[in-house]
Amino acid sequence: MPLWVIVLFIASFLYSITFIANPAKKAALDSGMSPRAARNIQISIFAFYILYLAYVSVLSLKGVFNVNSIPPEVMVWAGLPLMIILFGFIGNTGLFKKLLRSIALESLVAIHIFRLVGIFFIILYFYHLLPSAFAFSAALGDIITALLALPVAWMVSKRKPWWKTAVYAWNIFGMLDIINLLVIAVIIAKNDMVTGVKGGLTEMTIFPFVWFPAFAPATILFLHTAVFRKLAQLKAI
Repeated sequence: MPLWVIVLFIASFLYSITFIANPAKKAALDSGMSPRAARNIQISIFAFYILYLAYVSVLSLKGVFNVNSIPPEVMVWAGLPLMIILFGFIGNTGLFKKLLRSIALESLVAIHIFRLVGIFFIILYFYHLLPSAFAFSAALGDIITALLALPVAWMVSKRKPWWKTAVYAWNIFGMLDIINLLVIAVIIAKNDMVTGVKGGLTEMTIFPFVWFPAFAPATILFLHTAVFRKLAQLKAI
């Protein structure tokens, strides 16, 4: 793998966190919080994900994830804990609920433009590091969701006809894409166990590309759930 791909991936991935942190800061300001408090929320999101990715990176470099298992070790030690933190704790805090009430629905939708980072799945495929079924399913799902996020967000902001239908359809597609990807990953991992050969998704256990399975499923599903929660809030108004 060329060094430029690795460097570009790390930079792109870290930059993608701004698509989550910046709207959170704006929501805090819109809720009446002070600029300092809003800034602290933005920094806290950056710090949380950087510390989390550092934790994942250490485990990856130590070879913890490089084992054929069902479920994959990266999900056991990284993906599942993050999901518990997001869904079990953060999503139930008073602060999160306050920010959710303040943030605009179109901002929640537009956040998903960061999923353009999925183009790296195709890059990995062309370097023969991922199987085509996984790479193209992952990349196209991410890219389609990301590209549709902006027109859907525009429909919401302008309250165009069928805007709610568009949001529901887009949101369901985005969630099903992640679920489908998890199923494909488990199937490939199971096949690796049967054959006793590593290689199907080995690159997804190696730094820095291990960030994909560690970060994406839990974070993206949480963000899509937030969209549904926001829609429920708007319906109750």
